[in-house]
Order: sequence, then C-alpha cells, then structure tokens
Amino acid sequence: MTNYTYKISTIIPARNEEKFIGETLSSLLKQKIHEHRIIVVNDGSVDNTKNIISKFRNVEILDIRDRGFNAQGTPILAGVINSGLSKVKLDPSEYVMILGADHILPSNYISIILEHMDKNNKLAICSGQINGENSVVPRGSGRIVRSDFWMQIGLQYPLNYGFETYLLVKAQQLGYKIQVLHDLLSSTNRPTRTSYNKETYISYGKSLKALGYSSLYSIARIGLVFLKNPKGALYMMKGYQSHNVNLYEEDVRQFLKSIQHKRLKSYLSRINIINKSF
Repeated sequence: MTNYTYKISTIIPARNEEKFIGETLSSLLKQKIHEHRIIVVNDGSVDNTKNIISKFRNVEILDIRDRGFNAQGTPILAGVINSGLSKVKLDPSEYVMILGADHILPSNYISIILEHMDKNNKLAICSGQINGENSVVPRGSGRIVRSDFWMQIGLQYPLNYGFETYLLVKAQQLGYKIQVLHDLLSSTNRPTRTSYNKETYISYGKSLKALGYSSLYSIARIGLVFLKNPKGALYMMKGYQSHNVNLYEEDVRQFLKSIQHKRLKSYLSRINIINKSF
C-alpha cells in the first residue's frame, strides 16, 4: 500500500503568465483542503512570472530552460507537466490535479471533487465545469486524477498528440469511471480557443489520428470546426492526414472506436424515439 504524503498535488505549467498566475495561485491557496501540495512548472518564462510565484508561500517552483516558444497544443506540453509529475513520484499524493495558469477555482472545488472520488474508488478522473462550456468529459485543466490509477501507467503523460484524451480513454479501458460535475463551476481568464493558431489546429488533427478516431467521427469533428473557423478546420484536416504521427497502441485505438460506436448507437436511438413521438 502506498504511503501518501499529501492528499492532493496540483501541477501548473506556466510560461509567461504574469497576467494570470497570481490570481490562480490565490484561488488555490483558498481551497478548503489540507495536505495540499502546489507545484508550478515555470516553462522558460521570460517575463515576471517567476517573481510573482516566488511571493506565494508553500508554492514550489520547478524551472525549465527557455526553448524559445510556447509548448501549448503540442506533445512538448506533456513533457512540461511530466516534470512536475516526477516530483510527485518522489513524494506521493493520493490525487493529482493538473491546472492551467489562468484557471480560477471556487474555494470548494477540490473538496467537492475529492468527496465524490473518496466515495467511489472506481472514479479515476473527475472535474468541474468551466463557465460557458459544456464539457461531456473532464477537460485538461481542472481535472483531478486518482494516483492509484495513474501509477499503473507510470504517472506520466505520453509524449504524443492527444495525451490528455489518452488518459481518459486508458482509464475507461482499465475499468474506471470518469465524470464531470456540471454544477461545480470555475472560470478562466483566457477564454478557450482564443489563443488557437495554425499549429494548434494541426495538432488537434494529429491527435485524432494518433488516438484512432474513426474517419467518420473525425470528419464530423472537423466539420463542426469549419462552421466557426473554416481556416482552422483546414489545418485540422492537414494534421489528420499527416504521415508523421505516432499511433497509440492498437488496443487503446480499438477501445476508443468502441466508445464512439456506442455513442453513435445511443444518438441514433434517441433520434428514433423522437421521430416516433411525432
């Protein structure tokens, strides 16, 4: 049985986040939870990010050398987060939360999620909901992961496109549950998708291919993006058609396809019920 030093460890990757990191850390330090470890991975920031972090007591800073560009939307970000996870391996916690540097949590965010997870040892990944979004699965920032599950696959993200989704799929493949608490609301200072660029959309296309999303499902996803951002959708298609993508293991890809088929059958069934009611 693992001896846990902390109830939960929070890892925050941060690159040039001087505008937001202070408010995020303040919200974390107000959480109604004890035995909480906070690790900020300072990803080569060249602004005032590190100085702001250093003003907060009981917040650890892990510095990474500046590579000259932002890792957001690429597998490099997985490596940044893994640097923080390596510290958790040496000093374990029962749960791990990954949090964006601009993500503001209500003071009861962690305590409510841990209450749910403590009651159900098969619930491996859980998050709240960000204001203005309608996530059906726990998103990357704000997700809390059960360490016993994550340790089974090394307590690291794979260095590949779609690494956040991979963790969700792997949890379900191993018989665990994932959940979003839609009434537990948080907010971000930087609205989702506002920072998306060409490389971000290409990366998302590559993620679809690496994870083994079916062609029909991938085209549908790209089509939805096309309605709002035609150029972004074209970049996604370019990424999906790319040949320099490392595919995940076949059992994970097939399991994800089975999830998609179940969702499609459920969707078609609901449509049939609606049609019969008229």
